[in-house]
Amino acid sequence: MNSYPRINRASLRLGKWQRAMGLITVILGSVFGVIELRGQTPQYIVTELSSDGAAQVSCKLNNYGDVVGRADSSVHHSQRATVWSSSNSKSKHLRALVGADYSSAVDINDDGEIVGEANTDVAMVPFMWNAKGDLSRIPLLPGDNCGQAIAINKHGHIVGYSSGDNGMRAFLWMRNTATLNLGILPGGTHSLARDINDSDEIVGTSGSSSGDRAALWTKSGNILDLGTLPGDWTSEATAINNKGEVVGYSKGARGMRAFVWSSKGGMQELGILPGGNSSRATDINDRGEVVGTSTSDIDEKAFIWTKQTGIVDLNSPASVFHGFVFVEAQAINSRGQIIVVGRSAHESMTMATESGTHSAEICSPAPPPSFLLTPVSGR
Repeated sequence: MNSYPRINRASLRLGKWQRAMGLITVILGSVFGVIELRGQTPQYIVTELSSDGAAQVSCKLNNYGDVVGRADSSVHHSQRATVWSSSNSKSKHLRALVGADYSSAVDINDDGEIVGEANTDVAMVPFMWNAKGDLSRIPLLPGDNCGQAIAINKHGHIVGYSSGDNGMRAFLWMRNTATLNLGILPGGTHSLARDINDSDEIVGTSGSSSGDRAALWTKSGNILDLGTLPGDWTSEATAINNKGEVVGYSKGARGMRAFVWSSKGGMQELGILPGGNSSRATDINDRGEVVGTSTSDIDEKAFIWTKQTGIVDLNSPASVFHGFVFVEAQAINSRGQIIVVGRSAHESMTMATESGTHSAEICSPAPPPSFLLTPVSGR
């Protein structure tokens, strides 16, 4: 069992590398000093996110760089929703329902409104925290008893899922209105909304007569099947930007492949990192920059994709040198800040040695650390 590296006070700059005759040029400072790798990807300042000394499981961030998630609370002895403030680089736990012993924050808008889930005596239910930290419950669809709020836009409109005897169904909630059932594709029995943009376009997944499909709920109330990559069976949409560009993944005989979809270009594959066999896109910003994870038989690597560079590994020889590997990029904002999940580089190498051609399950005493990558000037 390996412990994760702690670099809370470290300031690391990671950039792209330049290959000349097969060599990588790296300028190193002290152990936790300045690292500059010259190449195609931007340079980043790396900040580890934690709460009360515990690793924070981070989910999303707003355009100011405020990050929400969950972490163990030493006061309540349970996992509680957290928000990490970019203004003071500190994290705090959010209020939970009276009597609850778990809560998790999943998304935050630029007004500081946060959505997620908390438990009651019998089920998980969707909640919203306002900018003052006050907690309010989001109504479920009639007859349902559990659900989750997953995304919120600048208007405070919230999407997620509501579940009960009728199955799981995507919902939209707006202030002073009843929770709206977004509907399901023909032949399907379930749906789930994962993201909403500022034009109230919503994406997620819906069952259909052909299987699970990436779905787009339009402003007019229609639901569109975004299809799959050629030859695939299923797909899921994970995020949408304010230009209406959608990302997610498509799955079939070749495995899983990240995609970007637009009304003009349809669904396009983003590729995989060298040595990988699958990929999944998790978020897209308004500049069309996409982040996600590329997986091989022995490891996972966080990536960023742009039209100019294609898919690029967010890791570098310097990040491994300093003891960690970025395994998943979860979110990206308009400034290009990225939330990534890390892992001990030693642990990653141990997995590669011991697991052969299959992924190894990690035995960890705590959740893996999350990091905020902030681009250096010039973006």
